[in-house]
Amino acid sequence: MDAVKTALLAAKTIAYSDSASGVYISTEMFGKLGITEAMKDKARKIPATPVGEIVARGEAELGFQQISELKPVKGIDIVGPLPKELQQITIFSAGIATVAKEQEAGRALIKFLASPAARDAIIASGMEPIVADGAK
Repeated sequence: MDAVKTALLAAKTIAYSDSASGVYISTEMFGKLGITEAMKDKARKIPATPVGEIVARGEAELGFQQISELKPVKGIDIVGPLPKELQQITIFSAGIATVAKEQEAGRALIKFLASPAARDAIIASGMEPIVADGAK
């Protein structure tokens, strides 16, 4: 956490997404680090544009967004996830509408995404698969 705080204080410009993760950065994480006031003039919320693109163009020195959103952006270095103490985990869920025309296909897709066969693709995308209790 100290390294993140030091980097944030040293940066001239910081960008974060306008999604729930960005709201967390600005309303909770900065507070946890005790730097809310110091961030007011140099951290900004980026609407609609991937934060990595803002960093790649040199419009911000540091950027915060989900790794899965940063991975496709060329011209940036991803230094890694935030320390566990600063993480705000997003869990994705899946469901099928009762009026869906292809319910069986939907069930098959959900079953595949939850299977070990999808694990490598999920990790490659920058996300972490959820492992059922007792599974490895």
